[in-house]
Amino acid sequence: MRRKTGVDVLKKILNKFTVLILLAVVVIYFAVSAPGFMTINNGMSLLRQIAVLGILSTGFAMVMIAGGLDLSISSQLFLVSCATALMIVNGVPCVAACIIGVLIAVAISAFNGMAIVLTGMPAMICTLAMQQVLQGVVYIFTGASPIYGLPEGMKIIGQGYIAGIVPVPIIIMIVIFLIGAFILNRTYLGRYFYAVGSNEEATRLSGLSSKKIMILSYVVNGLFVGLASIVLMSRIASGQPAAGEGYEMDVITACVVGGIAFSGGKGKMLGVVQGVLVMGVLSNGLGVKGVDSYTQLLCKGLVLLVVVSIDCLREKREKSRKMVITHEKEKAN
Repeated sequence: MRRKTGVDVLKKILNKFTVLILLAVVVIYFAVSAPGFMTINNGMSLLRQIAVLGILSTGFAMVMIAGGLDLSISSQLFLVSCATALMIVNGVPCVAACIIGVLIAVAISAFNGMAIVLTGMPAMICTLAMQQVLQGVVYIFTGASPIYGLPEGMKIIGQGYIAGIVPVPIIIMIVIFLIGAFILNRTYLGRYFYAVGSNEEATRLSGLSSKKIMILSYVVNGLFVGLASIVLMSRIASGQPAAGEGYEMDVITACVVGGIAFSGGKGKMLGVVQGVLVMGVLSNGLGVKGVDSYTQLLCKGLVLLVVVSIDCLREKREKSRKMVITHEKEKAN
């Protein structure tokens, strides 16, 4: 057996702590180059800003782990937030309106899952089409105009503080992260997601319904999208027809940076948390530096491109290594 060298140990450390190292580098860069970044107020603002991203990424990670994809989450986000706001301003009790809004997101995601598994349609095509449909629906029923008039009590979810210090959205995000970790690590449902994403055929042969599990991953995702929509609506105190535009790319980047494999079956909730923090620090730091939104899009796109490239190369190297090991075993026999 070959002894481990210093290079091997270094590679192991880099592979294990890649995201944390990336996060530290980004934080140090903005701490040095952006005056005002390393302040308590900005730190709280950063965490409050990433609350919606964190909640969305939790559900999206489960779909990716199960081998799926949902590009319609941004459209679901502004549809649900606008529909909920419209119900509230028209006299529906806030709690009832929020529950109905979450159920709308669950129904849409469930439809996505069923359409994908029953027709065999690629998840990217199905959810991209749904994104366009939902955008049309929300612009039709809102007339492309924001919906204002939410009661003050409704704003607590997105703008309130616990003990006057910790923003409520941060508490909600942390609770969602814990729920996501519990589902993936402590429940049969989480194990089924990993099983389907790793090898759908083997899962089916073991007696499990891979189609039902895939649909369930979309249902869980819809639940978190619905909750994120309520937080977003409360934070901006209105229903904005384009409030969630572009979130799907930030969510995908956060999940991939956090180690969720596009091929499915891999990834942990802790990695998702780290990926969300990387994206949050990047967006916040660029904002503090006064970088315009177009350049921010450029930076985020480059991050996604680099991370996906690294992930694909790693997968390719892992497959090659397994093939070599299998070949050597066959020769030995």
